[in-house]
Amino acid sequence: MAHMETRWEKSDQKLHAEEQISPVRARQGRAGYRILTVLVAALVLAFLIWIPVEIWGQKEANDIAPQQPGQEMQSQLPAAPAQNASPAPVQPAPPAQ
Repeated sequence: MAHMETRWEKSDQKLHAEEQISPVRARQGRAGYRILTVLVAALVLAFLIWIPVEIWGQKEANDIAPQQPGQEMQSQLPAAPAQNASPAPVQPAPPAQ
């Protein structure tokens, strides 16, 4: 199954022997539970770090600016009277006789 061929490699200027190997043996990487475990563990660790940092950042933001600037100004202004209040109803004039 394994027969030898030779080829000239330009990168190192040498003659190299090539061997034919089966596709199963030539497979580059493995898919499996080990790789999945590493990826899931990395994701869990990232979230375990992210959540406290996010909570701390929100607390710091609230300590620095507890209210929005527009809300602070609106709370200091006195309440204006209602603009839509209608005046007393006008009585019609009595009919002429």
